[in-house]
Amino acid sequence: MGSRFLPAGAFAQVFRRCFAAEAVATAPKLRTFCKPYASRWVKRLDRMQQKKRFALTKDAALQIPESESYTETQVESLGIRPSFPIWSSRRCGVLAYKLGCMSLWDDWGERHMVTVCHVDRCVVLEKRTISDHGYEAVQLGLGYRNPNRQSKQNIGRFIKAGVGSKDKIAEFKCSSDCLLPVGHYMSVRHFTPGQWVFVSGWSRAKGFKGAMRRWHFGGQNASHGTECKAHSAPGSIAQGKSAHIVWRGTKMGGHHGPDPRVTNCRVFRIESHRNLIFLKGAVPGDVGSVLKIRDALGISARKNRGLHIHYPTFVPKPGHSYPVTLQEVPKERDPFLFTEDPMYDHHQQQ
Repeated sequence: MGSRFLPAGAFAQVFRRCFAAEAVATAPKLRTFCKPYASRWVKRLDRMQQKKRFALTKDAALQIPESESYTETQVESLGIRPSFPIWSSRRCGVLAYKLGCMSLWDDWGERHMVTVCHVDRCVVLEKRTISDHGYEAVQLGLGYRNPNRQSKQNIGRFIKAGVGSKDKIAEFKCSSDCLLPVGHYMSVRHFTPGQWVFVSGWSRAKGFKGAMRRWHFGGQNASHGTECKAHSAPGSIAQGKSAHIVWRGTKMGGHHGPDPRVTNCRVFRIESHRNLIFLKGAVPGDVGSVLKIRDALGISARKNRGLHIHYPTFVPKPGHSYPVTLQEVPKERDPFLFTEDPMYDHHQQQ
């Protein structure tokens, strides 16, 4: 029901506007806080917060020094002494983000396709020993994540280690002589250029794919004897007389990826100023995915003979100058140089 001069809808609007200002003025003032914390543990951890992501800009590349040195105080603060490896020595690896692919050229002018990986504040969180846990390993943390998105178990783990909130946590099995102290930040100098390493990651998700794309089937005949467009058909998937069932694990079309993959790569270049590793070749995963890089084992480890690998990790010498960028030693022979003598002679064959 409206008034004498205003309709019902307009009267309701005027009524709301008149009493809205009075309601705001008489409302009790609530106490506000600077930051909402889920618990007291998050508040304690906020004091040790780091930057969200290390910025890799073009301007930072111009400020890269040619060499760096360490003082005696910095070396003593590491709490690590270099050791001589034995037959059962096994070092831990590092965690890194995949940034993408690019091309680099060596001293001979040969082009190499490399994958750039960023070791973003990879730090030791815990040590696993046989006496306490039944096995020997090192737990590492990578990157940064908002403390409000962490569980209380992880928050207590970070506070105990004295580090900031980490994005990814993983373990690397290692021997007792290669255990690293808690709070030690891993460097790309942990690896040597030219060293063969194992890179573990998850491949990209490619959606639903057929048997030829998913399992690399050869397919059926392209022309003769193939009807009804069955060129990409997987073929027989069961028996005709015995079982009459499709066995579990039969290779058929389905969702392709993501799957765990391990590749064997060689370290082409390292840059300690920005903690970048340049791996030769392609590695599994999309841009921004996490990779586990560790020393190669088995037959691939034999290729590392003759290289100086740091045990348990890189420990600098006080006052010694180290180059920031290290690259794999080029080949002794020019890859573009061909001999003038022919490989075979037609006159000798006749």
